[in-house]
Amino acid sequence: MNQCIIWIKLLLRKCLSIFQYTKIRTADSHYQMQQFNQVELNADKDIENNLKEELKNENYETELATSDLETKIQSQKQQLIEKQEIIEDVPQPIDISTVRQFIETTPSVDIHNKEILTELGNKSIEIYHSILYDYEGYEQLEDNQDEFSYWIKYIETPEKYQIHQMRYKYTLNTTIQKYMAFMKDLELQKKLDSSIDQFEQHYSDDSLQINYLRYKKILFMDPRDFLFVKFTKSIDENTVFEISKSIENDEFQPFNPSSKSTTRAFLLMSGNYIKQVEENKLEIQTYSECNMKLKLKPMMTKTASKNEIKKLIKKYRDHFNQQ
Repeated sequence: MNQCIIWIKLLLRKCLSIFQYTKIRTADSHYQMQQFNQVELNADKDIENNLKEELKNENYETELATSDLETKIQSQKQQLIEKQEIIEDVPQPIDISTVRQFIETTPSVDIHNKEILTELGNKSIEIYHSILYDYEGYEQLEDNQDEFSYWIKYIETPEKYQIHQMRYKYTLNTTIQKYMAFMKDLELQKKLDSSIDQFEQHYSDDSLQINYLRYKKILFMDPRDFLFVKFTKSIDENTVFEISKSIENDEFQPFNPSSKSTTRAFLLMSGNYIKQVEENKLEIQTYSECNMKLKLKPMMTKTASKNEIKKLIKKYRDHFNQQ
């Protein structure tokens, strides 16, 4: 009996041990499963975070690449624009005989035919552009950097008239818009230049003017007058060509004819290349070839011509500096 009881106790202990072991294993498995699930969850979050970071980096790199590409495109566009400006700004070669023939010819035109006048203007600008930088054979009488530089050259006609070809460069403290308005104000021009007797405008639009100009007797020169067309062409917002050329018209009459004898002179080619080099600073390069119907020797007129131009530019400067 005792043996039976002992055997039953041992059996119970065995069962209890098995039950406890099973409980422990189950609990441990549950714990391990929780740990595994947590690790798996953490891994998912890490992967998600890594993906987000990689995507963020990729987007940033894409933005940099896009920005760099846009910068390169803009740079290439600017280079193309600059190259085009250089191509447009370089005078295209024209046969010298063609140039001289055009300059020395004063055309007879109908001043009411704007199509013909516009064609004449375009050709004048083309010719002017081709001779703008030709300084061969010129004598430089003054060189004060951008303040005032002056060159002159003379050619003699078969009639023994001395035609002066002047080139000069200077600067004005103003803008292109103010300068253009200033040059169109003929009454103001007359006030600034006391040698002008009459200055009349017979037609005007944005690119074309028909002007009559008469000078008083000056030193060695009796009164002279001009009938000429003035053409204006904007290359861009900072660059303008201004070209004048004499014309002939038998029917033309000034508004206020002179009672004194006046000799008709000719602006064979006169022009300004105007460039806005700073916000309030213009650089102006002028070429002027004029037949004043004078036979005086160059040594008698070249210094006087330079001084007259220099005095007029000073008046221009004073006018703009006072604004």
